[in-house]
Amino acid sequence: MGIRDRRIGIGKKRTVSLLTVLLAVLCISIVSVSAAAYVVLQWTTNATVVANPQVCFFLQGTSTKENTFSYPVNIFPNIKTIDENITYGLWNWHASETRDVYFRMASSNTNSSDVTSITYKVYLTVPSSSLYSKTYTAPFTDTDWDVSATTVAANTKYAIYIEIQAASGATVGHTPSWTFEVKVENP
Repeated sequence: MGIRDRRIGIGKKRTVSLLTVLLAVLCISIVSVSAAAYVVLQWTTNATVVANPQVCFFLQGTSTKENTFSYPVNIFPNIKTIDENITYGLWNWHASETRDVYFRMASSNTNSSDVTSITYKVYLTVPSSSLYSKTYTAPFTDTDWDVSATTVAANTKYAIYIEIQAASGATVGHTPSWTFEVKVENP
């Protein structure tokens, strides 16, 4: 059996071959698919290594600049542990320009059976004034950056205060921990 010429009526007097219609639809589909064009955009980033950003941590008493630090502390069931001036602070060491920073608790590995709240404060010791303060409560899930910037004064060192409220059921031997971050304007 061969291919028969089938015709489709269009309008009153015109007829078109079924094969012609199918080829037209196929061509339109191919043109539609192949008509998409793409461009590739790119950028290059060059990074220069410097020791510290304009706002960094510093070791109290020595003014040694640090980008990270760890601060261990003992806590006790049902007792609030307060350290008014931990061994590191925050320092905008630029001589004449203020800088904007943002704070957050990036992570926590504790639970409400060990710790019910933690507060930290960044402040001037002389004259005594608070730059920033935040309290987190169990279950410690708020890890968002603060929406508003905090402006640190030029050539100014701030102390860091930590307050941890241990739960009455805190388990001896557990090691709750938190990671705090400061997002610094570069440079």
